[in-house]
This record gives sequence, structure tokens and C-alpha cells, in this order.
Amino acid sequence: MSEFIYIIDKIIGAEFIKEPFPHLEIENFLSEEHLDMLLSDDQIHFKEQPDDETLIQTLVGRGYEIQNFPGCCTDPRDYLNRLQNNNWPSDIKGTPIESYGITFRLTKYKNDKVAQLIDFLNGRDFKIALETKFGIRHQNSIITAIQKNLTKYEITPHPDTKRKALTYLLNINKDDSVESYDVHTHLLKFKKEYEHIYKVWDETKDLDRCWVPWDLCESKKTIRKNNSIVLFSPTSHTLHAVKLDYPHKQFQRTQIYGNLMYDNVARQPAMDYKTLL
Repeated sequence: MSEFIYIIDKIIGAEFIKEPFPHLEIENFLSEEHLDMLLSDDQIHFKEQPDDETLIQTLVGRGYEIQNFPGCCTDPRDYLNRLQNNNWPSDIKGTPIESYGITFRLTKYKNDKVAQLIDFLNGRDFKIALETKFGIRHQNSIITAIQKNLTKYEITPHPDTKRKALTYLLNINKDDSVESYDVHTHLLKFKKEYEHIYKVWDETKDLDRCWVPWDLCESKKTIRKNNSIVLFSPTSHTLHAVKLDYPHKQFQRTQIYGNLMYDNVARQPAMDYKTLL
């Protein structure tokens, strides 16, 4: 039996939280031993870097790869130039974000035990537990990985694409001091005057849900604690967002990030958020 099997019990035994939308939030998700394993691994957390370019070189050298990820660019030169000059394009890729970062995903694990944990979180037992807990019956695929988001990374409030069956995010930041920085996932609701957008998203079948400006929403909850995981099955109500501006040379926003993705749901063009205003 896997030493990580206790994770299944935590998922199955957790109680759903109704506000601001149905989700699970589980504190102390990993055992103390397994959390310490991640926090002490110098492939995951390392000393402060002297400059932004060295930080990127260090991440690449430690086995991280740049991801083509929402709210991000994939060109380090463009990112570094914009970071140095604080010069960001507006309406990036048709979204209301005002800046972007780079997301790095760890793809080569040097620590066998860390690799075993990630394998477990990509495995059959964990996937079945998630499907059972959230009542997911349609065929899907799982992807779980360790990721880092550099400063200026932003995803404005959005409920996630219809192709996602489940989203989960586990904070594994360098230490508890990171809780005081605004680098965490917000769970939100539309302000009363914009609640009609829920209905528009529910009733529109030929377009995907979109990102919306921050000022349409109110942040109701922030997932700050280290070793806390949030899990939810996307609907028109699952608004979540993040906007980073922090000293990423000292530490990086680090998570175990995962999704269940429906196998047979085609990609749809997203609505133009401006039509909702």
C-alpha cells in the first residue's frame, strides 16, 4: 500500500464549503514528513537569487520548463524587458489582465520520493477519489505537477473553461512567511449588479466562459495557508483569480497544481468579456 494513501481519506472525509461557491479547502493536506520533504528539497526551494535573469536560469537548470499557461508569456526576454521597464500591454489575448508572468513546471524530479508523490497524485486511486467526491462521471484525464508563477502573473476572475472537470491547488511555498504576501488564490462572487452574467454563462452553449475585470467582483476568500489545498468542479459560479506583485528573487509562488480535463469536450471560443458589461 502506498505511503500516500492517507490523502485519499482526507479527500473523501472533507466537507464541502458552500460559499462563495461549493469547494473543498483542506488544511494540513500533506503529512508533516511529506511537507518537509518538499520544503527542504533544493530543487523546489533554493536560496535568494541575485537578479531576475539568474532566477530564470536557475529554474531551467533545476529541471523546470516554461509553460504556455493562461496569464503568462513564454518568451523570457520579453518578460525580463517588460519587468525592467514596468511596461505591460493592455487587453492581453483579449482578456482584461494588466500584466503577465511566466509559469515554470518541474518536469524532471531528482528526489525519488517527490517523484513518487507526484506519480500518486497522477494515479488511479487519487483520480477515482476525486471523481467520487465530486460526482464526475464523464471520461477525463488527470494532470498534476509542481509549478512556480513569477511576479506579475495575473488571471482575472474567471470560472474556468467548460473542458475542465476539476481544479485543485495546493500551496507548498517556501515557509509560512509567504502567507503575508498577496500571492494567493482568491475565491470571488459577482457584485449584485453583475450577477446576470452567471445566467448568461449558463445559457450560452456555443461559447466558453471568459475572464472578467476585477471590479465586477468581490473577493470573498483567499487561500493563504501553506499546505492547504482548494478543490472545485468548475461551473459558472466558480470565480477565482490571482494577481502577483512580489519579490520572486527571494521566493516563488509554488504550488502542486492539478486538473481533471474532460476527454471529449471540444475547445470553444471564449466570450468577449466586453459584451457582458
